[in-house]
Amino acid sequence: MMKGTNNKLGRILGLAVKAFVLASVAAVILPVTQYARSLSDEEYIIWLVRLVWVLMLTGGVLVVLLLVGFLTKKLHE
Repeated sequence: MMKGTNNKLGRILGLAVKAFVLASVAAVILPVTQYARSLSDEEYIIWLVRLVWVLMLTGGVLVVLLLVGFLTKKLHE
């Protein structure tokens, strides 16, 4: 009984982490057109670097989550 509860909690936690990361990316990307037009060249470069950082962070978190899931599945076999 307790094992099922822990598994559900782990799944909910994993989904919450993914949702947070995706929401962070969406918060940066959604206002892109209006925001990017109003930037000077220097500000645009800084914004672009920040966008790349957020996308790399998201990709890194997804890769880590996939690796943890893969390793957990292998250990349970």
